[in-house]
Amino acid sequence: MCIREELFKLSENDLRKKIIIPLLKALNACCVEDFHGPNEKGKDVYFSYTNIFGRYKHCCFFIKKGNIKKSGKNDIRKMRGAIDELIGYEFTSPIDNKSPIRIEEFYFVCSGKINQEARDWLTEFLVRQRSFSNFIIFDVDSLIQLIIDLIKKFNHLMIKEYEFYVENFKDYVEEIINYNQREHVANSAYYYSEGKIIKS
Repeated sequence: MCIREELFKLSENDLRKKIIIPLLKALNACCVEDFHGPNEKGKDVYFSYTNIFGRYKHCCFFIKKGNIKKSGKNDIRKMRGAIDELIGYEFTSPIDNKSPIRIEEFYFVCSGKINQEARDWLTEFLVRQRSFSNFIIFDVDSLIQLIIDLIKKFNHLMIKEYEFYVENFKDYVEEIINYNQREHVANSAYYYSEGKIIKS
């Protein structure tokens, strides 16, 4: 089965737990947390990263199953309330568990396609009504490309021939995390002294 078919058949819960959260961890996102539940305020998955100044950027994934349109069951306009909560409400930072923060980057993710009308509505709603411009739309094609790029990169580095399957993707990510930790330890055994690399 191809990646597209596997992703499309997943529930939102499985897409979040089996794909999105492992993928973020493999990409070295900081403080990845499953926020899904009655108090999520639109935030299905929280994560952060540091910018060039070492400042944490607070981000979240808003996840939906299937194709998103401006009509029918998956009408983008039906998601307005959840999106409004997501970018409008303060919450406690998962990094230090005390600072009040707001979402600074918002990723709309779906396991299908999002048509142009839905994209235009979301853009207008966020930018014109909420003055919120830091958002990215990940439809199934974008999600597939992220997965393929990750596999290509680490299959090469780990000299491995992994083929994507939903049920073992988390295990593959664990191998990536372990590989990155080993590389970090190996690299930290060296330090600079007077312009030379010295082994500690």
